[in-house]
Amino acid sequence: MDGAGLSDRERRALSAIEDHLKHDRSLDRIMRFTHLRHRVMAASALAALTVALLVAASVTVSQPLIWGFAAAWTLTVVTALPLVGGWARRRWQRREQVSRP
Repeated sequence: MDGAGLSDRERRALSAIEDHLKHDRSLDRIMRFTHLRHRVMAASALAALTVALLVAASVTVSQPLIWGFAAAWTLTVVTALPLVGGWARRRWQRREQVSRP
C-alpha cells in the first residue's frame, strides 16, 4: 500500500461490517463468555497453586515458600473477587426479576 489509506468505498464497506458485528448478539455472547471462562480458569489455577504453596510452606516452614504463598494468595483474591462480585450481582438481579409480579 502506498500510504493513501482506504478509499471511500472501502471505508463504507468496513463501516458496514463493523456495524453488523456490533449488533451480532451471538458473537457478543461468545466473546463475553470466552473472556469470563479465561478468568475463571486463571483464578482456578491460582487457587490450586496457592493450596500447593500452603501445604509446602506448612510442611517445610521455609521462608521463601511462605512468601510465595502470601503472594499467590493475594493474586488469587484479586483475581477471584471480581468474579464472585459479578456472580453475586447476576444472582441478585435474577432474584429481583423472579420476585416482581
